Amino acid sequence: MRHKKHKSRISSAVKKRVCAALLVGVMGITMVAGASYVPSVYAKTDAEIKRDEYKDKLKDAKEDIENIKGNQQNVKEDLEEASASLQTLLGKQQELKTAIGNKQEEIKKADESMEKAEKVKQEQYEAMKLRIRYLYENSTDNSLWTAIIESDGFADMLSRIEYASDIYRSDRDLMDAYEEAVQQVEDWSRQLAEEMDNLLIMKEQYEEQQGELDILIARLERKKDTYAEQLAEAKEQAEDYEKNMNKYAELVRAQEAAAAQQAANNYTGGGSGSSGSIGGDAYLQDPSYNPSNVTNVSGEDIVAYARQFVGNPYVWGGNSLTNGADCSGFVHLVYQHFGISTPRYSQSFKTVGQPVAYQNIQAGDVVVYPGHVAIYIGNGCIVEAQSTRAGITDTRPVNCHTITAIRRLV
Repeated sequence: MRHKKHKSRISSAVKKRVCAALLVGVMGITMVAGASYVPSVYAKTDAEIKRDEYKDKLKDAKEDIENIKGNQQNVKEDLEEASASLQTLLGKQQELKTAIGNKQEEIKKADESMEKAEKVKQEQYEAMKLRIRYLYENSTDNSLWTAIIESDGFADMLSRIEYASDIYRSDRDLMDAYEEAVQQVEDWSRQLAEEMDNLLIMKEQYEEQQGELDILIARLERKKDTYAEQLAEAKEQAEDYEKNMNKYAELVRAQEAAAAQQAANNYTGGGSGSSGSIGGDAYLQDPSYNPSNVTNVSGEDIVAYARQFVGNPYVWGGNSLTNGADCSGFVHLVYQHFGISTPRYSQSFKTVGQPVAYQNIQAGDVVVYPGHVAIYIGNGCIVEAQSTRAGITDTRPVNCHTITAIRRLV
């Protein structure tokens, strides 16, 4: 019985040793494979962030372009509608102009007819007065009583009275006819005047409508020009965004290719196996690269000035040491303070100043990484615009990433 228990204890111990051996083996495999697999939280490089930033901007710009094109189409349709309305109105105005001209001719004829009718009426009136005077004053039959007294009989008397009455009636009917003719001409003139007033009122209305349409068309033309300018600007900006996006995309591809090559070298023993390896040009490992200063500015001055801004924010594309800058903007602004011109793009720092070997690095030298740039401050550390989370810092080691270039600008 005791033998069985002892055997059981031995078996348990063996199991523990086997498990431990397996765990060590797994850890060993993990360590050996560390060059190709390192569990970590992936952080985008500056180039990837810039690429994605310009990609988003390009998307927004294309949406703006489509919106502007839609506005242009709406303005075009409104302009065509307003222009058609104006052409219709101008046609009506031309017809109205003709109608007014014709009405003026009618009024002129009516005035002439009125003048003629009045003249004839007056002439007939004067003739009638002369005739009456002749009949009743200058003849033996100048009065009705004379006609009665001097008649040869009743029949003759009635004949004379009837003759005088006929002349009176004839003159009266004639005057009534002339007065009626004059009245008709007056009525005609009054009607023509009313019609002319209506035409003139219509003319004023058409002119007011034309003024409103002219203002509308002018406003739409200005909108049309504005949208054309906005579209040109949006297209130009979209092209710029696309160009920058492609530039950073190319940089990301280059960095990924370099990282893949570095990983392959590490895996085959061709590198240090850490993110802080030395890459880039051969001069980085050539101790003969240790140039002298070419300015009156010391590296210590550069470092002292740069470290004043530690703790300030990191802002993509920022250009302020106090309100925020990105990695290349930070280095650019620090050196600009001392009158030293530098690029604005991190990878462009690889070609400025003088090359420096890693073992000869001094305070104030610019250190370039894939998609990043910083200033060496001594004691193995750098001052940098690190990230949006960390801001501007001076605590990271110089070999926090693979070094691709070291340049001396002072």
